[in-house]
Amino acid sequence: MAKATTNKPISKTSAVVQDFLSETYLEASESGRVSLRALAARLGVTPPAVSRMAQRLVRQGLVRREGACGLVLSEAGERIALRAIRKRRIFEVFLVQKLGYTWDEVYPVAASASNYLDDELVERMNAQLDRPARCPHGDPIPTRDGRIQPITDARLSELADGAQGVVSRVSSHDGDLLRYLSSLNIKPGMPIRLVSRAPFSGPLRVRVANGNFHDEHVIGSELASKVWVEVEH
Repeated sequence: MAKATTNKPISKTSAVVQDFLSETYLEASESGRVSLRALAARLGVTPPAVSRMAQRLVRQGLVRREGACGLVLSEAGERIALRAIRKRRIFEVFLVQKLGYTWDEVYPVAASASNYLDDELVERMNAQLDRPARCPHGDPIPTRDGRIQPITDARLSELADGAQGVVSRVSSHDGDLLRYLSSLNIKPGMPIRLVSRAPFSGPLRVRVANGNFHDEHVIGSELASKVWVEVEH
């Protein structure tokens, strides 16, 4: 394994590198592998630009290329990635709880600003927020020492008919999508039940708690794949 050639503090790592490493970590967590094309789509840049950055970070010992897995973070690279993810998610919670943002508004603000925040400032925010475990979208916030809560939930689109549980997270930062889910009361913490689904990847009928009542909605399978549920057993 390549060793990092720098002892630069994580807080001094450039925002571009923090973004690259954090998105590499998230893509690996969601897809199991990290291709240059997928990473380019996440970062909003071209595959050649990702390739050049990857070569640079390989030389620095922060990533390596590993066959079918594509790009893999080194221990040093993962440490920087988790720190960047922690800062971003704490800042998202701060924007919602202290500044009145909604969950569909926070990601672009946090993504553009959180890498520039001083580490100590973020820790003071975290203390003021009473150390939240998850961001507004339901994603777990890594601890200060780089540990992250194991994920045991499942995609709504993959549940069996009749399965029920609580919405744990939504794996999208698309504002229109999040606003639509809000209008259906499908958001982290809400009870949900998969009533039935149409065959051949057709739409799903779900029942969602709404006060003392339950509403039924029909949603597409692609949208349902963005909704994760902690299933009752």
